[in-house]
Amino acid sequence: MSQSSAPEGASQNAVEDLSIQAAADVATKLKENISSVIFGQDELITETLTCLIAGGHVLLTGAPGLAKTTLVRVFAKSMGLGFGRVQFTPDLLPSDILGSEILNIDPETSRRSFEFSKGPVFTNLLLADEINRASPRTQSALLEAMQERSVTVAGKRHILPQPFLVFATQNPFESEGTFPLPEAQMDRFLMHTLVGYPSLEAEQKMLASHAHGELIGEKVDWAADDDKLSPATLLSVMKRARQVRVDEALISVVADIVRSSRPEDILCPKQIKDALWYGAGPRAGISLISASRAYALMCQSEVVRWQHIKRMARPVLRHRIRLAAHAVRDGMTEDQVVDQLLERVQADRGNQALGID
Repeated sequence: MSQSSAPEGASQNAVEDLSIQAAADVATKLKENISSVIFGQDELITETLTCLIAGGHVLLTGAPGLAKTTLVRVFAKSMGLGFGRVQFTPDLLPSDILGSEILNIDPETSRRSFEFSKGPVFTNLLLADEINRASPRTQSALLEAMQERSVTVAGKRHILPQPFLVFATQNPFESEGTFPLPEAQMDRFLMHTLVGYPSLEAEQKMLASHAHGELIGEKVDWAADDDKLSPATLLSVMKRARQVRVDEALISVVADIVRSSRPEDILCPKQIKDALWYGAGPRAGISLISASRAYALMCQSEVVRWQHIKRMARPVLRHRIRLAAHAVRDGMTEDQVVDQLLERVQADRGNQALGID
């Protein structure tokens, strides 16, 4: 495991108020910087950047070699944020992530005292690589950090640097030696992003970059742009995203979508009721609003619109819905369920009510 020092002073800087245009420009510039070194992953970059601006954690699921780790490094480097990495393995202990109390003995007075030694979680961007390879006990060590932005060791609470975000990765094709994430932990992730293979054009560009020695993931050290964002600027953008307006009508729509994912609810469509084991909880609606606000800001909109909610619904809801065993055998996916829920809402509410031209 490795860890770089976090910019502790970032949390102490005054967070300036930005206009929606200025905040959107910052997000656009950051996306351009990342897209220049991560090829063929536009959806991945959009969703992780949205998650970052919303101040949430993201779970990245995809095959090895799809730039998941490189993406997190580029994010941290582009913004001057502290970066920590933990390679999750079955023998990893909670103290390996959080830190532990160390006994110190004064050589002169022989006085004994305990001192807290910080673990890699004390950073801004924590890469939890192959998180499903660790035991449930170790996975659960992140629960307090992800929810409270603090950790408690030996009865003492320690505040994490701000911002603090977890980027966790997992390989969907391996099951041997892995432990499924607890449902409580899955719910802590704002988004679950599926990382697909790049297009032919993007893969050829990647190979050409490798041939010329310019592939970021293969460099031992590389410098970010001179105009990289400061942590204080990022906090300002995050603050502005929380101020994006959400009309009462769309709040009702979000509640409708979330409640209709529960098979026992009257709003759940009959054609998918039997396919569901359980649906999304209240945190799903909160997460969908947060993600939609951040995405609206990236789209230079002062207010959340239906298209923003629709774009964020899949990554926000797919890991909060569990299908029945027979539905999985029949090839049904969580994304198909989310799409049907969106179609039902749009049909029931009508384009005019949702602000669709």
